[in-house]
Amino acid sequence: MARKRKADQEATKSRGRGRRLNEPDTEAEPAEQHDGAALPEDEVQIDIEALDDDVGNARRENWAALARRRAAHFAHFGGDDEAEEGDNLHTGGNEARELGPWSSARQLVEGRAAALSAREDKIAAAALAAAEAEAAADWAPKRDHRLGPRPAQRVGRLFDMCLGLLVEHIEDIETLYGLPSAIKVQLATAVCSARLMTPTVLRLFTEDEPDEVVLPECSALDPPCLSEALAQCASPRLERLELGTCGRGFGDIAAAAMAARGPLPGLRSLRLGGAYRLRDADLAQLLERAPALEQLRLPQCSLLQDAACLPRLCPKIRILDLSACRGIGVSSLQSALPQLKQLEVLHLDGNPEVSDELLAEVALGCRQLQSISLSNCSAVTDAGVRGLAAGCPALLAFVADDVGRLTDGALLALGDSCKRLQVASLRRCTKITSVGLAALTLSGSLRSLNVSGIAAAGPPLMKALADSCSESLEELNISWCRGVPEPWLGVLADACTCLCKLTVFGCSQISEKFLHGHSNGELAVVGVSVQKNPPPQSAKAALLMAAED
Repeated sequence: MARKRKADQEATKSRGRGRRLNEPDTEAEPAEQHDGAALPEDEVQIDIEALDDDVGNARRENWAALARRRAAHFAHFGGDDEAEEGDNLHTGGNEARELGPWSSARQLVEGRAAALSAREDKIAAAALAAAEAEAAADWAPKRDHRLGPRPAQRVGRLFDMCLGLLVEHIEDIETLYGLPSAIKVQLATAVCSARLMTPTVLRLFTEDEPDEVVLPECSALDPPCLSEALAQCASPRLERLELGTCGRGFGDIAAAAMAARGPLPGLRSLRLGGAYRLRDADLAQLLERAPALEQLRLPQCSLLQDAACLPRLCPKIRILDLSACRGIGVSSLQSALPQLKQLEVLHLDGNPEVSDELLAEVALGCRQLQSISLSNCSAVTDAGVRGLAAGCPALLAFVADDVGRLTDGALLALGDSCKRLQVASLRRCTKITSVGLAALTLSGSLRSLNVSGIAAAGPPLMKALADSCSESLEELNISWCRGVPEPWLGVLADACTCLCKLTVFGCSQISEKFLHGHSNGELAVVGVSVQKNPPPQSAKAALLMAAED
């Protein structure tokens, strides 16, 4: 058997040696296929008929010829992206290959130096512009900033002290009978802020058929506890019911418990914040019992899908909050909102389906609209805001935080049509420039303005606010607006006598010269770390220096 196998191998070798030399040599083809680039069309196949009979020599000649042709091909490189990248030395442009590695490296070094010079020129131009802006402000501190912060009011209000004492001992209180509803609401809010709203404490605010129940934080209340408490307070006397973060306890059981008590003719305000288990049927069951409802707030109720029942069940509604109710589609909103003729306040934050068409229909149907909030409604553009401004000239508040598609056109429309606009919030609307911001100030009625994260906010805006809104502006947020020079903040603080809150998170250009040198004693600057009580020695030294001057 071994002899037969050896004979077969010798026969195979002899057949290989007997192959005719005029057959094409195919062993060179895979090399060209793996080479990654096609050969020029004028290449011809190697003719090895005239070569020596020695197969090894012929094969070596074949590879040598192939190497020469490939070298010539790569020496005259012509890529498909040559026109696009011809000037880019980093991507292998023509200039780099013609000059060689040394010249290419030298050009890279020179290009780096040119880029550095351009950056330095840009920084110098920005510094010059900032210096010119500061010089244009022409502001000097009205108070010696070396004196440090103004003395804070050390004695608090007596009411706040009593409220804190009650919150501290809330579990020891047996009843709140006879306490006015306004004070009970403030006490309940303080208890919820301290996260002390337990089932035992809840009884104090729901017994004796109260007319107002306000619980901003209900996350610690389970369904049986909350259902029992709501059934206890659901009476014809109830006028206001507001529950916050009540998703854990408020669901179909709690809604059924309230509805079982009968009609709620006096209920005017209903808020169910974060009720993520509330369904359309449960809400309709509640609204049927409250025909006089005027304020309905349902933020973050994710299971709600239909708003078409609102015009039928709440014809008198004036305030509607559907923030983060992502289950409610735009078709449902289009059918319901234009029918609410008495609507004055509308919140649609966080709904990506809110469109320009919806805003146009709201403007046509809700002529009495005074406040609208469209934060994080990414589909809203200038066209929708223009239609809203034209249809609702009585608009007082416009909130459009993180609506990145808004530009100056929207603000120009608001400035032209809404002459009584008092509140404007445009946080991180990065396409807005100083032209649009200045248009909002022309009416002179702005009380609150938020331009946080808008790089275009600078000296023109500060000048416009100081000139037009000196008697109305109360709050201003310019966080992360580093283009506002410190002297212009001083001009604004001195000119706007009603300004009581200035938010400046991320504004590294602010120093003690402004913080302690402006003349507005009621202004609270939020977002900077200020030493509350300066050391006596430093204060004494500052006084001595002031006396010497």
